[in-house]
Amino acid sequence: MNPLGFAAPVWLVALILLLPLAVWFVARAERRRARGLAAFGEPQVLARSSALARPRDRRLGAALRLGALTLAGIALARPQLGDRPAAIAREGRDVLVLLDLSRSMTVPDVKPTRLAAAKRAALEAVAASPNDRLGLVVFGGSAFLQLPLTADRAAFRLFLESAKPGDLGDPSTDVSSALATAARTFAHEGERGYQAAVLVSDGESGESDMDRALAALKKQEVPVFAIGVGTSEGAPVPADSSEAPEPYHRDHIGRIVVSRLEEGDLRRAARETGGLYARAANPDEMRALAQGLSRLDVHALAVTKARRHADRFQWPLALALAVLAIEPLARRRRRGAAGRAPALAAAALAALVVAACATASREARRGERLYDDGRWADAHQAFERAHAKSEDPALAYDAANALYRLKHYPQAIKAYRDVSGGAPELRARTLFNLGNAAVRAAEDADPGDKDALFAQAIAAYEAVLRADPSNTDAKWNLEVALRKRGDTPTGSSSGRGRRGDYGRGAQNVPGFTGTPQAAVGAMAGGGYGSGEGESAEELNESQARQLLDAVQREQLSSHFGRPARRPTRDERDW
Repeated sequence: MNPLGFAAPVWLVALILLLPLAVWFVARAERRRARGLAAFGEPQVLARSSALARPRDRRLGAALRLGALTLAGIALARPQLGDRPAAIAREGRDVLVLLDLSRSMTVPDVKPTRLAAAKRAALEAVAASPNDRLGLVVFGGSAFLQLPLTADRAAFRLFLESAKPGDLGDPSTDVSSALATAARTFAHEGERGYQAAVLVSDGESGESDMDRALAALKKQEVPVFAIGVGTSEGAPVPADSSEAPEPYHRDHIGRIVVSRLEEGDLRRAARETGGLYARAANPDEMRALAQGLSRLDVHALAVTKARRHADRFQWPLALALAVLAIEPLARRRRRGAAGRAPALAAAALAALVVAACATASREARRGERLYDDGRWADAHQAFERAHAKSEDPALAYDAANALYRLKHYPQAIKAYRDVSGGAPELRARTLFNLGNAAVRAAEDADPGDKDALFAQAIAAYEAVLRADPSNTDAKWNLEVALRKRGDTPTGSSSGRGRRGDYGRGAQNVPGFTGTPQAAVGAMAGGGYGSGEGESAEELNESQARQLLDAVQREQLSSHFGRPARRPTRDERDW
């Protein structure tokens, strides 16, 4: 257990400085009062004939008020004793680095080579956002995903630094294939609005279909941050190997090939997708590009368990309220009618104390009752108030489920995304219902938005299956989402007796302590489903892994873009 400490010790310092001053003011007021009474009449006579509080009672009341002040100061200092479990959400973006490995990147017009400078520029661009997930796409005449999105910065750096032109069979450059690969990767990884691509190249590209690739990125709201590497003067392209008969590469008519930085395609990619362009050799432009990347919206990427110091300010605060409640009794009067005034004041303070004790659990119970009665709008408000008081992720989950019941699917999707922390079971339920809400939203959405919503649902179901391969409901809903999107998944089942609908769903029990009737339930009908459900036969772990492998092969292969090919002799970038 952690020892006693204070989160805001500055209030202790203020208390130490102000408390003697408060004592001096109280003593000074008491002396002035005593002198005034003495001037008015004999103190002994006044004590017998009036309802004034006795000096002893007044001193006791003053001491209680000072004690309440002291306890309030201690509460403001936030005493902490022991620790408590906590969930820390890591927020960031999904960033794909598109690295040019064509032959022209070996040109030494930037020391030591363009490729080395490109790697430094890529690391500089992503350094300002240390929480982002990073992936690597390498390209020349074709492109492929070298490293899927990962939070492991060391792995990203290792893959980036080990990339070399020899990894590609086609030494030419096709920027459009890199952009198309990024678009296809982002269609299956991450969430729209929290993605970006960093394109690092010298811009020398042959004829390619930039229009289609840029249209896909714009549709997915993926900005391209392009970095140009090289100089406008350029330099000769080195030969493929040191064993070549001469040091430079020649074109098909025998001329030494000179490669230069060409910014046209790079600037266009940045301009049309809402990104930025920078020259790697210009520190100011690179700084602006990194800042622009870091200003993009972030979302919760992962939640880690931790332990934090437990606040105990409630203890001195409760004591301070109790002292203030009993302080009027110390100044009791000796006459009946007047003697009831302190009692009434004490009762009023006690009522305030009781009113201040309204807890999140009360609002949560009220939300559960409203949910059971079908009053989902009122239930949502109650759960929101309860979550604001306790920050319990289970209550945020309940509020999202109420939105789902109201058929406010876009708002429910956002609410499910915002749920962070909690037990693995809560995370699985949240992702499952997120997928359900995304499918429902896709059914009502415009044609242009359907694919993105189905992609969100598929990603949510896959995340559930990665955590629990035996979850047949998630498996069945994944198949439904794929079919609704137009895919033809492999290795799937039609459910028990081909009567499967959407599985029994992730039941919503407010705070996980309520009744099954308070469930969002299965995607098909919104009910919480039967005990067994109508989903596919349960898979063992081996079968589930085979299913996931099949789905991943269907959706996201490790190689995108056109197959590697040999360039024609008239094609640029050699």
